[in-house]
Amino acid sequence: MSDQCAFCKSANQREFPSEICIHFPGIDSSTRPAEFVFPQILICLECGVAQFPIPDAELERLAEDDSESESDQVAA
Repeated sequence: MSDQCAFCKSANQREFPSEICIHFPGIDSSTRPAEFVFPQILICLECGVAQFPIPDAELERLAEDDSESESDQVAA
């Protein structure tokens, strides 16, 4: 990740291990399981901006689920 914060340009950043639960939007979200990802998160200790990459396998699952929800909306 970057040596400087993309927002405030500070070099005062630190990586932390994280667990993030991504919920799908919309009414149908209660019947679809959330996606858990475990990225390293880079946090600017000056302004609080955080950034993290989504690992490829989880990103593919998010994209697949997104296309399924779009086709469900079209059918409705």
